Amino acid sequence: LGLVHPWLTKLVIDKAYVQKDLKLFVSLVVLGVVVFILSGITTSFAIYLSQYVKIRVNFNLQQRVFKKLQFLPYHFFQETSTGQHLYRINYDIERAASLITDILPQIIQILPKALFIFGVLLYLNWKLAIVSIILSPFVWGASYIFAIRLKKALKIWIEDTQRLFEKAQEILSHIHLVKTFGRGKSEAKVYISRVIQNIRIRLNNVKLEVRATFVNSFVYRLAFGIVAFYGGYQVIKGQMTLGSLMAATLYLGQLSSLQGTFTNFLQQIFLGSVSIERLEAILSTPGESQELLPAKQLVFSAGNIKFNNVSFGFIPNRLILDNMTLDIPGGSCLGLVGPSGCGKTTLVNLLLRIYQPINGSIFIDDCDIRRIQAKTFYEQIGLMLQESWLWNDTIGNNIRYGKDNADTKEIREAAHIACIDDFIMSLPDGYNSRVGENACKISEGQKQRLAIARALIKRPKILILDEAFSFVNEGLEAKIIDNIKSALKASTIILIAHRLSVLSKTDRVYFFTGPHNIEIAEHEKLFKDNPSYRNFFTYLGP
Repeated sequence: LGLVHPWLTKLVIDKAYVQKDLKLFVSLVVLGVVVFILSGITTSFAIYLSQYVKIRVNFNLQQRVFKKLQFLPYHFFQETSTGQHLYRINYDIERAASLITDILPQIIQILPKALFIFGVLLYLNWKLAIVSIILSPFVWGASYIFAIRLKKALKIWIEDTQRLFEKAQEILSHIHLVKTFGRGKSEAKVYISRVIQNIRIRLNNVKLEVRATFVNSFVYRLAFGIVAFYGGYQVIKGQMTLGSLMAATLYLGQLSSLQGTFTNFLQQIFLGSVSIERLEAILSTPGESQELLPAKQLVFSAGNIKFNNVSFGFIPNRLILDNMTLDIPGGSCLGLVGPSGCGKTTLVNLLLRIYQPINGSIFIDDCDIRRIQAKTFYEQIGLMLQESWLWNDTIGNNIRYGKDNADTKEIREAAHIACIDDFIMSLPDGYNSRVGENACKISEGQKQRLAIARALIKRPKILILDEAFSFVNEGLEAKIIDNIKSALKASTIILIAHRLSVLSKTDRVYFFTGPHNIEIAEHEKLFKDNPSYRNFFTYLGP
């Protein structure tokens, strides 16, 4: 519709003005108004449709990327940062969605409109059209050359902006550490210096964009001046009407708009393509294979655990577990103990399918854990890690995280077993009290007991507590362990601990002495007969 207006201008000048035809003039004006209104309506609809599609594409991309992140292997996150993923989810997805919804449709517009304009120019005056065609490679070529240079500059800026985002996220997530070390001023200085560096990179890009704009504008104006001069020459010589020249000038103006669109189009394509490459790095990463087909549902009966010749290590030729064979009888309460780095937590992560063994297999009730459907597998295992990760949510919702459909009674029972119910009820909002980011509103011991309650709420067949009582006093610790053993009489309970008071509550202790060596015995017997075990606690101190 926008291409109609220049032709109407030609008719007004060459027909209505020259022939002094008022009726034709009014008709053309009315037609111009109708075209204007229709153009406005279709443009408004196009803008709405574009934004609607953009929102949908953005949502679908966020859905795909975030779901993919949930199923990537744990080592992927060990090699990348949280800030990096947040930046990609927010900014890279936005730019990729813009490329898909805003830029790609322009391909449909630019070429046909340019060809149509050249066709009209050929109809109006073929000589003028030939001059325009000869000059067009210089006009469009300048845009392309600068766009190529901008791609590299934009990639550098995006990567630096991501690092800035990562630094801000890291400082804010470790604000307690920053404050306790009195490093607020220095961290602010570091961050501001990073911002200044990012601004300098951006300003260099702006300089390049300004040069590109100037050169593109100069080349276009020069080309437009040549065409206009030649068109004026033809009008004076009587080889072209004034209306045709005006129409040609307006069409060339639209061609200029297309040229500007083409410049922006190339910049956005390069910017979007960088973001798409970065998103593709996530989407193309192989997911973890937690299940071997055919996977099946399995209800743990006894809860027997067996490690059969399992080997694992992060670095080649430096195994943490080497050909480890281990049997854990169902329904028992056992303790895992050993020096730091000996493989206790690694063994648990292998059992939880966070890591995959290099060699060997792990069985629960004689079924390879990789053949158990993930949903049924994790529903039957309760876990509390060394870090008592809690959400910035209510206490009730933090405990319910272990079991989605848990009711208030189940939440209170789990809290009672973990000896945290009395504390919760003493709060003004009880179970609706929020714990704050990183559970900053409660003590470390209270965090641990909430994490224990979260692990207990599903009444798991296998319960794993990794250094669960490091901030709990011994009297309360003993009561919690007794409560757990009473509530989960038929469950397998694994306690990773360095406290004698905890290990004395177990049926037997598994003492790690090497990548493939474990001493197994009752705590009292091991303490009496094994000097290494006894010396280990002497070294740790009271």
